[in-house]
Amino acid sequence: MITLAHFDTHPDFPVPGILFYDISPILADPALFREACDALTPAPGSVDIVVGVDARGFIFAPVVAQTLGIGMSMVRKKGKMPGDLLESDATIEYGASELVLSPNGLEGKRVLVVDDVLATGGTASAVGEMLARAGAASVRYAFLLELGGLPGREVLKDFVVTSVVEVPA
Repeated sequence: MITLAHFDTHPDFPVPGILFYDISPILADPALFREACDALTPAPGSVDIVVGVDARGFIFAPVVAQTLGIGMSMVRKKGKMPGDLLESDATIEYGASELVLSPNGLEGKRVLVVDDVLATGGTASAVGEMLARAGAASVRYAFLLELGGLPGREVLKDFVVTSVVEVPA
């Protein structure tokens, strides 16, 4: 079972006051990586497409999509993807980010959003807002790590949210 002990921590990164949880030890161990991907994967038939969030969500999302036998889409930082895109601003724990999503193939779909960390819910909320504009039928979220004591869970209270590991408040 994946626990907090499987993460390396780095205080004051990327800015003072933030404790960064590094997923590298999980990625370095094939059994832990598989366990993480399995824990992020919902029941077969419950979603139609997986959306991975730039950048660490990209690590897990394709494995989850392949496991379910479904396709995948990406949320990128602005300027990293061409075409007709939806845009949204995300306010996160230590700054802000402009995100983009291609709406192609999302209308009427049940979407699973995969990302590494749920903290303030800013990124997840921005992604959900873009998916709503794309016409997604429903949205649910899966995170490797949830930082308790921050408002992320409350921000996503209207959605199904799965977190593999939770940091106590």
